[in-house]
Amino acid sequence: METRQAGHRTSATHDVLSERHRGTFPHVLHLRRPARLGEATALRHALGDWALARRLPADLIADLQLAGYEAMTNVVEHAYAAGSAGHLDLHAQHGIRAVRVTVTDRGRWRLQPDPAPGRGLPLIHLLADHSDVTPTPKGTVVAMSWQLPYQPS
Repeated sequence: METRQAGHRTSATHDVLSERHRGTFPHVLHLRRPARLGEATALRHALGDWALARRLPADLIADLQLAGYEAMTNVVEHAYAAGSAGHLDLHAQHGIRAVRVTVTDRGRWRLQPDPAPGRGLPLIHLLADHSDVTPTPKGTVVAMSWQLPYQPS
């Protein structure tokens, strides 16, 4: 476990927007999609739409989207063998004192041919007030949280 302190509409966005139109926009968001880059992009937009509907500050929304997208991109690039079908789960919760975003996969970490380390995890650790990366035998969980009221760094 590693711990640190610190406009395109698709099906994922449609799911979130349909909740808004029913007038029941939840304080919890949970979406599961195939682990593909296009789906990660759609989930990033859905997370932003959800956060906007929760009336979170614009700076916080930007941080949620970027950190969440970095975690989802790691799933796409590292969790599943090339050509295998896998999913990623995006879970967000707006509480009284914090906003929490979790990205989960059921894969196993796979190194890319490029030996240079990426910038995704350091960026997540920088953007979130608290972040944990927990590999398990059943997949990896990236948990991020931001304290409220939000104070941009």
